[in-house]
Amino acid sequence: MRKFGFGLVLSSMILASCQDSDTDPQTIVISTDSETLSERIKLDGSGVVSLINPDAAGRILETSSELPIVLISQVEAPEYQGVKLRATHVDINGDYAYVGYNMEGETYLGAVEIFDISDVYKPKIVSQALFTDAEVSSLEYANGTLQLAMAVDVDGDFGVDSPANLVRVAVAAGKFTSGFSFTSLPGFVANDVTEVGNSTAVTTGNPGVLGLVDLAGNVAQEVEVEDLRSVAYGNDRLAVLSGTEGAIVYNPSNLAQLLKISLGSATPEAKRTIAIADNNLFVSEGSDGAGIYSLSSGQLVSKLPIPINPEGTDPGDIVTNAVSVDNSLLFMANGAAGISVSDVQNTSDIKSLGILDLDGSSNFVRNEENFIFVATGAGGLQILKINKPVTDPTEELCKDLPAYTGNSNLNVNSNEKMAYSGSASLKNVNVGGELLYCGSLAIESSLNVNSNGIMQVVGSFAFGQYKKNTTINVNSDSYLKLSGSTVIYGDLRLNSGATLEFVGEGNTITVYGDVTINSGAKIVGNYTDTEGKLK
Repeated sequence: MRKFGFGLVLSSMILASCQDSDTDPQTIVISTDSETLSERIKLDGSGVVSLINPDAAGRILETSSELPIVLISQVEAPEYQGVKLRATHVDINGDYAYVGYNMEGETYLGAVEIFDISDVYKPKIVSQALFTDAEVSSLEYANGTLQLAMAVDVDGDFGVDSPANLVRVAVAAGKFTSGFSFTSLPGFVANDVTEVGNSTAVTTGNPGVLGLVDLAGNVAQEVEVEDLRSVAYGNDRLAVLSGTEGAIVYNPSNLAQLLKISLGSATPEAKRTIAIADNNLFVSEGSDGAGIYSLSSGQLVSKLPIPINPEGTDPGDIVTNAVSVDNSLLFMANGAAGISVSDVQNTSDIKSLGILDLDGSSNFVRNEENFIFVATGAGGLQILKINKPVTDPTEELCKDLPAYTGNSNLNVNSNEKMAYSGSASLKNVNVGGELLYCGSLAIESSLNVNSNGIMQVVGSFAFGQYKKNTTINVNSDSYLKLSGSTVIYGDLRLNSGATLEFVGEGNTITVYGDVTINSGAKIVGNYTDTEGKLK
């Protein structure tokens, strides 16, 4: 296949981003104006996210969750000349997340953006490449190179032989550091991509090709498979998903077929993804939910149906579009049925953890390095964080404490002392006695530390929801003691005689809501107030 190098000079591309696109249209428009790009990142809806009981739709879990999750922000999709794109794919590597966009219909228009997520609760967009004659279906970062599966207008200015293309660009420190190079493959669209050793595996739609592209941009090997949707690599196996042929596993060195898994036919042009973890193949199977298959034998290991069926919803909108597996957590993007979460560490006894209480239809999900990126039907992104402590607390008072497994509403009476460790997400907490929590704690709605009560959190603490009337009340002669990282999305009220104490060094607190410090309340200890609210 022909490889066409598109060696734009970066300085001219950056200049192009500042020009009037109506009078001087550009094929690739580069922007590194992080402040302007990041204006699309909103706090609306952010805060602690509940898990819904799949057995009782709409009910929050009555027991505490061991998976504290925080919605960090929502990101509106980018626009070009009044046309809004939609997010299609996400990859995460270290301090950066890479997001691809396209638009529905026959028009070629897409983008790729680089998010800096080093400050976990304050992501920002640092770079954007907007394609006026192409769109991004999928992407993956590998060894300093961003690899894009794209559909390109053959009548445009890229000089490509076919609409389906693998596109590569070097990236470093959140910036594009080279031109974009194009490798054409047979098909109308390249729809997925993954690194395979020193090559890149790419799948294309009809006629459908799995191709291996070497570092020089040459298609070294290829095999035709009808209606390809997705590709995954792991355990020295290369797997693809076809809408008509099912899942096929190959030897990545020579593309010899090793096994084939028959599946039901997929809806034409619908997005479906697969993933490999722990020698298993995880497959999104539309209305049938997700399937887990042995990568070595192809045998069915387990089926996970879509947990809920919302009333008044078109059945065609209740489909598993994508699966993502990391750290034994399986996330399923189930369209109008939302995002379901399961613990798949033991595939013979899979534990359903619940459904994320998020707005909008879920078309894609990526769970990696404790971040969760969800692409919604409205075209934007929701960025979430699994709020786990970076390290286990080492203080003497935290040793050998049990995990909390009780009710999501925790009450500590005036004559009680309680101490727990680990990770937990709760609904409401009332403390009249003493409560110590070491590890990672998230509280969604309310925290009341009553008179003469003591509440201490060592590790990571997240509270409340942004602008949703959630409040921490610290009352007279009571103490709220914090060690580590604290993020409060709701309000903080220190009543007269209350004490907010930061214990130890290196403490940070971020408050997005309102802070009330009544006369006689005290704030003591060493801390960094990131938003300047504790004045």
